Amino acid sequence: MLLPVILVVVHIGQIFEQFSTVGCEGICDLDFSLGARAAYPWEVAASVGIALLLAVVLRLTGKVTYVAPLAGVVLVLSSAIITSLLFHAGLAPMYERNARIAQGYAPPAPAPPIPDPTGSWGTGAEGAPYLVFSSDGTFAGNDGCNDVNGQWTQNPDGRVMFSTLTATANVCDGVDTWLSEGRSATVADDFLYINGSAGSPIGGLPPAP
Repeated sequence: MLLPVILVVVHIGQIFEQFSTVGCEGICDLDFSLGARAAYPWEVAASVGIALLLAVVLRLTGKVTYVAPLAGVVLVLSSAIITSLLFHAGLAPMYERNARIAQGYAPPAPAPPIPDPTGSWGTGAEGAPYLVFSSDGTFAGNDGCNDVNGQWTQNPDGRVMFSTLTATANVCDGVDTWLSEGRSATVADDFLYINGSAGSPIGGLPPAP
């Protein structure tokens, strides 16, 4: 008589336990938790089978048989308790995270994405400097007088390094050829800042229209 009652109570308890998975957000080991839950019906079937086999053996040997259903009750309860413990063990990472948050821990904000310099930079005005960065690691442009080109790489901090930069040797009176003095670049607020040999900005280019 106890076995059906236990099974109903445990089933209702497992339904409420299922609500515990809300908020896992990919950090829980649900394969472990749900695997333990999936094995529970087989454990109950094995427990009942053991109890029936024990009852038959006790009857054939002429001993009292009430021990058999009691053993079945104990085995079913043990299966339910072990299943519940394993289920919550799979949710342990979520519980640990919630405990840290309750103690005032704030997870670090994700790092902003590194700006991609690939594309064209410059006003597009006649005689104005411009640069075009290609995804193959090369760049080309003009400083207002001379054509410039070279190769570029990007550091983990986002700084664009010019591994080579060559320029033609034209002489143009009244033209500030500052772009050809660039050694690196930084993209910030949708603006390309060109840095000189000292590492500080010597000029800038907006995104090409």
